[in-house]
Amino acid sequence: MAIVDDDEVVLEATSAFLESMGYEAISFNSGRAFLDSDKIDAVSLLLTDVNMSEMSGLELQDLARLRRPTIEIVMMTGLQDERIRRKALAGGAKDFLHKPVLAIDLIRCLEGV
Repeated sequence: MAIVDDDEVVLEATSAFLESMGYEAISFNSGRAFLDSDKIDAVSLLLTDVNMSEMSGLELQDLARLRRPTIEIVMMTGLQDERIRRKALAGGAKDFLHKPVLAIDLIRCLEGV
């Protein structure tokens, strides 16, 4: 699984939590860092923030799907914008979680992968 978030605190906390639950998590601080890595072909799930400075999660979703059409994508955001949620789901996101993401919601989402 890959985690992409430009908030270093959220990135580290999410990664540490998932690893403590037995998941293998690879962290990236930007969408570009993820896309430029050689890891995109090795991950089955992308957990990404929506609102990032360099590239939004929605843009990352589109680009990741071009390279890996079958990759599962879960979006997270602190924004309460129904339009963004609909756009993410229409673009193929498996789920859309609101920050702060509750552990139970994240695990529920990931158990279906």
